[in-house]
Amino acid sequence: MIAVVSLCLFLLLAACGFKKMSVRKEKLLQMSDDEFYEKMYFYCIDTVSGVNDAAASDEKKTLYVLYMLDMEVGNGGLCQFFVNSSSECAPYVSEALEKAGALKIKKLYDDFIAANNIDVNDLSSFKVTDDASYLAQTQRYDFDSFDDAFYQVENIRDYIVTYARAHIDRILA
Repeated sequence: MIAVVSLCLFLLLAACGFKKMSVRKEKLLQMSDDEFYEKMYFYCIDTVSGVNDAAASDEKKTLYVLYMLDMEVGNGGLCQFFVNSSSECAPYVSEALEKAGALKIKKLYDDFIAANNIDVNDLSSFKVTDDASYLAQTQRYDFDSFDDAFYQVENIRDYIVTYARAHIDRILA
């Protein structure tokens, strides 16, 4: 009897969870692109602990990488992306941009990495300890040219929204 009650309770809770996800999905998909971008950003940041989060789907990790890149470049530039903890995403940026279809930004990123011989798998040389060491990092490469071009070649937010809408089920799972 207890097993039957437990099974029924489990099924009821699961059904409520599925209904909640479905309602949330429908509400998200009805939002404007700007609202959707923001809601998905906070959802992604709240539910992904990093690119090595074993519980996150590949789609959610891709979205996480795209958000980290957009946020850091928009806030302080590519140098800041490499200096901050978001640098863990650097090895996955090119692939994430390709998955999202942001091919011009992918080319910009790949060309910058190649031209400056940056090993995205080892960014230990970008570690900073104070403001002076950060300033020195900003002068190592022509980050300003990258940062200026980043939002000129394509609007990454359009690609993030399109990717998230197309993969909403796997992102919310």
